[in-house]
Amino acid sequence: MFIYDNNHIYIKERDKAVKIKIEHKIIGEKSFMFVGCVYYGDPFHSAKEWTIENEIGKLWQRFYKLTSSRKNWRLLRKFIIPNIGYELHIEPEEYIETRNYYVFVGFEITGYSEIPLEMFVKALPKINYLTFTAKAMDLDSGEYYFKTWLPQSKYEQAYPYVIQAYDAQRFKSLQDEESEIDWYIPIKQKS
Repeated sequence: MFIYDNNHIYIKERDKAVKIKIEHKIIGEKSFMFVGCVYYGDPFHSAKEWTIENEIGKLWQRFYKLTSSRKNWRLLRKFIIPNIGYELHIEPEEYIETRNYYVFVGFEITGYSEIPLEMFVKALPKINYLTFTAKAMDLDSGEYYFKTWLPQSKYEQAYPYVIQAYDAQRFKSLQDEESEIDWYIPIKQKS
């Protein structure tokens, strides 16, 4: 259960309401372009959500292994924006039936000429975003924005994807209570 009051979310936790301060903002038209690795399927078939043992954790491990090779780093260092890793979740049309979706992990880039063969470039449309920062341990924040805030606002999700940004200055691990994740939800005004 969620209760919202002036940038505070109250989440029912163990029979009491816990107050979590979340500030959100709408950022004007922004486009993202990423270089990274992709997975399609159910990323939690082998391990639960928010662990490095699931397919998303394995995807990050593969991405970092690829970027750490000297040859690949020489190609990437010219155009990546370092220190922030991005995780993009894209729900295809068949998502409701299959529960399979795309997960893309990587770095934002300013352009590219040549990339490592095992990597892909993903360019997203220029769109407005609802953005907020949540503690890594606060797994309910994203759910709140999708199930409560968006339906009550004048906005709706513009495309079936969400971005999570992991800034190296503020994110240390999923188990670190102080680690933060920035969320980006593409939005448009309701018709």
